[in-house]
Amino acid sequence: MTEQPITVIATIRVRPDHEKVAIAAIHDCVKASRLEKTNISYQCHRDISDREVLVFVERWTSPEALAEHETTPHFQAMAEVFKTALAEPLHVRITREI
Repeated sequence: MTEQPITVIATIRVRPDHEKVAIAAIHDCVKASRLEKTNISYQCHRDISDREVLVFVERWTSPEALAEHETTPHFQAMAEVFKTALAEPLHVRITREI
């Protein structure tokens, strides 16, 4: 039996004074992540009622694919920006379709 893909839902709150640098890092990561062979989809959305909240919705072929993604230069660059750009800790859920 083939393992089902996973969906990652990650929520961040960006500090208003770091928004431009965070959005630039996110755009770079999204663009490069979509080119990874194990990526099914990768999107980042802004909450319409709270501009500081951004939600990533990602689909990967497996948990191993996600772990590999987290070692890529584009992900690491975004994570480095997040060290100072986030107003609160990142919240991540890893799910599978039921």
